[in-house]
Amino acid sequence: MDIETMRAIRHWKGMTQEQFSRWLGVSTPTVALFEAGHRNLSEATKGKLAHKFDINDADFIEYKKRRESLRGR
Repeated sequence: MDIETMRAIRHWKGMTQEQFSRWLGVSTPTVALFEAGHRNLSEATKGKLAHKFDINDADFIEYKKRRESLRGR
């Protein structure tokens, strides 16, 4: 899982950085650093995200396609 995927999951779930950070047990600035690419996700954080956000792959891929098409407009 990469930073873009983490950010997309947060947006897909409708969570703010603050809500997301509380769930992850990190500070809001840490989530901002993740999303800005200034800090890497640890394997533990990746595992926690994968477990917590049990997302159907097809649904997530469709969401990413729609999001990317909106960016192109």
